[in-house]
Amino acid sequence: MFLANRFRWLLFLVSLPFSAVLADNGNEFDVVTLNNGDIYNGTVAQQHFTLATPYGELRIPYSQMVHLILGGPDQPDRILTRLGGRYSGRLLERRLTMLRVLDPTLPVAVEDVTEIYFANRKFRLQHQQTPDSVITRNGDRFAARVVTEALMMTGKDGIRLANPSGIHLLDVESLHEGDDYLAQITSNDGQVYQGKFALDHLRVRTGFGMELDIPLSHLSAVGLRVNHSGNRPAFWFLQRLNPADFIQDRMRDGSLGPQMLALRGGSFSRGDLQGDGDFDEQPVVTVNLQPFAIGIYEVTFDEYDQFCDETGHRRPDDQGWGRGSRPVMNVSWEDASAYTEWLSRRTERHYRLPTDAEWEYAARAGTGSRYWWGNELRPHTANCSGCDSIWDGEKSAPVGRFVPNPFGLHDTAGNVFEWVADCWKERFPAISDPVQSADATCGKRVIRGGAWSFPPEEIRSANRWRDFPSRRSDDTGFRVVRELSRPVNP
Repeated sequence: MFLANRFRWLLFLVSLPFSAVLADNGNEFDVVTLNNGDIYNGTVAQQHFTLATPYGELRIPYSQMVHLILGGPDQPDRILTRLGGRYSGRLLERRLTMLRVLDPTLPVAVEDVTEIYFANRKFRLQHQQTPDSVITRNGDRFAARVVTEALMMTGKDGIRLANPSGIHLLDVESLHEGDDYLAQITSNDGQVYQGKFALDHLRVRTGFGMELDIPLSHLSAVGLRVNHSGNRPAFWFLQRLNPADFIQDRMRDGSLGPQMLALRGGSFSRGDLQGDGDFDEQPVVTVNLQPFAIGIYEVTFDEYDQFCDETGHRRPDDQGWGRGSRPVMNVSWEDASAYTEWLSRRTERHYRLPTDAEWEYAARAGTGSRYWWGNELRPHTANCSGCDSIWDGEKSAPVGRFVPNPFGLHDTAGNVFEWVADCWKERFPAISDPVQSADATCGKRVIRGGAWSFPPEEIRSANRWRDFPSRRSDDTGFRVVRELSRPVNP
């Protein structure tokens, strides 16, 4: 039986074009890490991975796999897919076979595996419509189609029967337990309705063909595919991931660090390209950057609280908005730097705050417009005071609730300001490869990206603000950079 199964898998590989068997960016093989520290490179001979979730079973094709994390007896197994989906549950396959080029075939018990990074196989996948996006309270993200025909809500304005095709966003997390309303709907025309739902679950059909029933009490948010302009989705939580660019380091205790994307660097124009910005965005300079990795999301309360619990560092106030997946705020530049030092020690990799130039390169994502999506404000694309989101001018949004920029990074415009490494200067230095300032005593540090409490002109990619490094504010957090070539001694 084993030889027959292996023969079928080999036929599957042979049937692919040669370019599909090898990945680009040097990530040619799957990488399997065992609990004992051994690492093997090859091809995992498994056409599907079956995950038992609280809502039903998912069979995820090998071609969609980016990262498989085995949680052990006390933690769920987790899968990250190329469409940006994140799923947790129990992997039903208990033995895997690894095909290696020069070495014997390696059978592996799942209990012995820590994680698997999958190669960037260039499979020819069937075209799929842009799916809806479903986020659960435990952080799972389903790329799926909502098949529930209607959502009945009772609220202050009476009974509302909503067709999913007329809804832009269903948000459950934004309202706290104990409030009069359990959830809210944002319709295509921008109207917001709050109330209690008559149904107790949402039925979705995944892109892998399975239907799942997700209890409403487990939901955090649902973004539904809406074409305001007629030719593109206006709301999209997820992004396609190239496995070769995705990084998530494991800490010494087995927990995972922030999700990162490796950026290739190179030359870009930094500053006010339109000529109508502030004086501190001048002169426009051409900057050359080395490759680096940066957080897909702003650092969350969940991630920062882990640092506080271990080190005894002060836990920041959440203003009563909730912690979890919201971006950490009320942290100083000094707090953010302390977190990166702790993360470096825990992962034995070099983490730090981004430089001012690195931040703008990542936020622009290859664009030269005011915002990464264009020169004009687009509704429901960011969280600021006047961005037409349900959090506008009131509070931060959980990370990842808006469409990512072309690099796949979320919330680089709005939500919370982000500390960067540089000392504040009124003009850009005319240098080609800027590095973070070594001056630990400078009076002010740069913050970037705008925030929920600031108007749209302040979330432009070129916009810069500054603050005292010891100051904490409910509109300021940070994201981290990981250097690609510098390990850290424990």
